[in-house]
Amino acid sequence: MAVRRKFTQTKLFRALVIFGVLWVIVAFGPEWLLAPVRTSVMTVAWPLQKIFSVAAFESADTFRFFTSIGELKGENERLEKERLHLLVENAQFSDVSKENDELRRELGLLPRDQFALKAAAVLGRDVSGLGNWLTIDQGSLQGIRKGMPVIVDKGVLIGKVEEVFPASAHVMLLSNPDSLISGIALDTEAKGIVKGEYGLGLLFDMVLQSDTLKASDTVVTSGLGGDMPTGLLIGTLQETRFSSDRLFQQASIVSPARFDRVRYVFVITDTL
Repeated sequence: MAVRRKFTQTKLFRALVIFGVLWVIVAFGPEWLLAPVRTSVMTVAWPLQKIFSVAAFESADTFRFFTSIGELKGENERLEKERLHLLVENAQFSDVSKENDELRRELGLLPRDQFALKAAAVLGRDVSGLGNWLTIDQGSLQGIRKGMPVIVDKGVLIGKVEEVFPASAHVMLLSNPDSLISGIALDTEAKGIVKGEYGLGLLFDMVLQSDTLKASDTVVTSGLGGDMPTGLLIGTLQETRFSSDRLFQQASIVSPARFDRVRYVFVITDTL
């Protein structure tokens, strides 16, 4: 069985006593006594002090180096953000400038002396990709109502308002198979119905066999059967033929407007 020693007999106690004596000598001893001690200590400690000094300077330089790397990284990130911000601003400015030029051009070509118009931007298109619908940024709060004609430059009809919300509206394009508009050929005065072909184009249908139908003739709205005013341009006739039951004549119509590229439209809210 091990014998427990007293604390005063341990090495720890002896070390503490020696340390205390040295501390008293250093703190309260006379100068003549401490000078040799300091000299001896400095002589012994100088190599270590030099090593620690060099290490300290190296550590400081290393710290400053990594700090500078961090600062440069932060500065590069800030500059990159500024560059991207400037690129976005420039792109937005160019886009807005282009939109303003396009809007001014269309405004200059509109029949403003004939109709009261409400300008609208296109917010979305037919998700099916068939080109049957547009969504515009004007709605009932801006006086838009169902059935109002929708045109682009030079009074080209592209559709009519079909569904209205407070701040937006859905426009049924002429290419929608549910779209039916009364039309008339300018040269021959042949009358018929303009209807969509599932986003593939327009068809001038239900033309009586007694009427003359010719290619290159211009078709406009006849103003019959609804809120559609007379004389809105629809397109040019091509490929005249008989219907499948041979009871009527029909022809394809090419619109001067590209429905898939329209960015601005104008809703006819009233006739002047």
